[in-house]
Amino acid sequence: MQVNFKLCNQGFFEKVSDKDGAVMARRLAREEGIMLGYSCGSAVAGLMQLKDKLTKDDVVVVIFHDHGSRYVGKLYNDEWMRERGFLDGELTVNDLVTMKEDKTFYSVAKTDTIRTAFQMMKDMDLSQVPVMDDEKVVGSLTESAVLTALLENPMHNTEKAVETIMGKPFPMVEGDLPFSKLGRFVDKKFSAVLTKDNTGRYHVLTQYDIMRAV
Repeated sequence: MQVNFKLCNQGFFEKVSDKDGAVMARRLAREEGIMLGYSCGSAVAGLMQLKDKLTKDDVVVVIFHDHGSRYVGKLYNDEWMRERGFLDGELTVNDLVTMKEDKTFYSVAKTDTIRTAFQMMKDMDLSQVPVMDDEKVVGSLTESAVLTALLENPMHNTEKAVETIMGKPFPMVEGDLPFSKLGRFVDKKFSAVLTKDNTGRYHVLTQYDIMRAV
């Protein structure tokens, strides 16, 4: 992409790659809170390419003429950016959360009955869920634990509280954790991990979610 610059009474063009324009637009959204389009990102990227030609006394004006709402599925979509080679580096936990089709945080309370948990997991097709006590994660529940309890004594155990059969909480991981390091947390003991996004909202990443990203 070529960006038109005007220096005093002289106009000239500065060539900016598609990648640099896209990356700069995302950077402006992240660091400045301004959601801009491709052309605006290219304008700032072109200016950065010219920074060595400017002095501390120069006054620079950049006109932002394109909003980023039309680019939500492109510039602001990590998968779209990665497919075009515009994003460098390894996938992170945040990338995996973005790739999830259903970002609903399903959980059960520690005081819920096993019957209630079983029905919810069945309805939502879940193999594991976090166990909550108010807003705090206090344990985890897997389909194997539920089935074991039900098969041992179907009449009695269905009304027991989830906390009587729950396991330890799923490991909590940071959003910027590289994909290759998830293996430290997901194994035979833990089939999922927990993370929080920038808003403080919980997300569960299961082995299936991780497999889809491979």
